[in-house]
Amino acid sequence: MNNKIRWLRISYWAGAIGDFAIAIFALVPGIMEVPSYVYPMGLLSAVAFSWGCMLIWADREPLERRWVLLPTILVGCLLLLAVIYSMYSGVIAIQSHFHNLVLYPAMITLWSFSYFNTRDIE
Repeated sequence: MNNKIRWLRISYWAGAIGDFAIAIFALVPGIMEVPSYVYPMGLLSAVAFSWGCMLIWADREPLERRWVLLPTILVGCLLLLAVIYSMYSGVIAIQSHFHNLVLYPAMITLWSFSYFNTRDIE
């Protein structure tokens, strides 16, 4: 049981760290491949920071709040689709964002594993 809870906590913290990184990177035009700051960058930063805080909050009661992983998985899938579509349409270069094609599926897998691994614990 402790090992299963440990996986939940790893999932929460990995997501939170990723969200905080996105919150910072979203405010840097060079990383976002735009010439200057635009309003949606600030919106993304605020949402990413808030989601990271929510994941840390979930870590305080990992089993009771494991439901937080379900919308987190959804968001991870949508971010992956946004990256794929942006690469396909030529908005971002594949070479500079290829790591996202590995990172997002890995995170989605971790969150899914942690959620389903604890379904039998009450």
